[in-house]
Amino acid sequence: MTKKEEQYEARRGQLLDIGLRHFIQYGFYGTSTRKIAEEAGISSGLMFHYYPNKLALYEALVKIGCEAMSSSDSGECAPEESSPLDYFEEKLDRFLSIMLTNSFSSKMFIFMGLAAINAKEISKTAFEMIKEHDIISLSVPYIKKGQKAGLIRQGDPCTLASVFYNSIQGFAEVLNTRNDLKLPEKEWFMAILKNPEITDTASTQS
Repeated sequence: MTKKEEQYEARRGQLLDIGLRHFIQYGFYGTSTRKIAEEAGISSGLMFHYYPNKLALYEALVKIGCEAMSSSDSGECAPEESSPLDYFEEKLDRFLSIMLTNSFSSKMFIFMGLAAINAKEISKTAFEMIKEHDIISLSVPYIKKGQKAGLIRQGDPCTLASVFYNSIQGFAEVLNTRNDLKLPEKEWFMAILKNPEITDTASTQS
C-alpha cells in the first residue's frame, strides 16, 4: 500500500469512527455531515470524496457490522452439533468482552442494535443486510433444540431470543453513558433462557 493509499484509509477510518459516534448520539436524521467533516478537520467537499452522502456513510457502517457478525459466526457448529446453552454463552462472552473495550467495536455493537430497529425506514440496502444477518432468527434453531432437551424454558423461540439479545443490547447502551457500572454476572443474562425447573431442582439438591 502506498503512502497515499494509507492516508486515504486512515481518513476513511476517521470518518467512520466519527460517524459511528454521531449516529449513536443523534440518530440518523439528527446527524450532520457538516459536523462530521468539522470534527475530522476537513471540508464537506472533501468528505464527500470518501462518502457521497450521509446515507452512504450509514450503509458503510452497517456493512462493517454485518461482516463482523458473519466472521464471528463462521466457526460455530450447526444447531444439531452443538449445545444450545454453550452457543448462547459463547455469544454472551464475546459481547461482554466487547463492552469492556470502549472501542470502535463496542460502539458498533450499540449502533447495530439501533440499526436493527431503524434501518427499515432509512435504507432498504441496510435493512436487507441486517435481515440477512439477523442474530435473532439465526438463534431460533438453538432455542428449539434447547427446549426439546428441557434446557431452555418454554415459550416462543423468536421472542425468547429477542428478550435475551435485547437485554444485552440495553445494558450496553446504558454502559456507554455511565462510568459507575460494572459488568453483570453472565448468569443474569443466561437466566432469561434457562429452564427454571432445572435451576430450581439443582438448587434443592445442593
